[in-house]
Amino acid sequence: MSYFQLVGLTCYETTDGFGADQVRIYFGFDDLMFFDNNMEEGDEWDLNQSREFTASEKVSVWESDSGSGDDEIGSFLVTWDNPGEHEITLSGDGSHYILRYRIGP
Repeated sequence: MSYFQLVGLTCYETTDGFGADQVRIYFGFDDLMFFDNNMEEGDEWDLNQSREFTASEKVSVWESDSGSGDDEIGSFLVTWDNPGEHEITLSGDGSHYILRYRIGP
């Protein structure tokens, strides 16, 4: 069994819409790991939520704002055989986010 740990999230540009993004990070199908209802450009959050998993899991980042409905910022698969700290760029709906995470035994 391995674990997936959120380390941090940085917003360089919010999505195409008005105002701040309401950001949600899901692990697997519907396990909400993180929610912030006021993420703006320049915000950087240190995170420390983790989940155990056995094979591979999908991580997805979604947002909603006052100018549009829910939009996927990005998604990716994590696997047990890729340990260490990683970062991924997410850029759906005109946004620019960096998500940092760790995979461990």
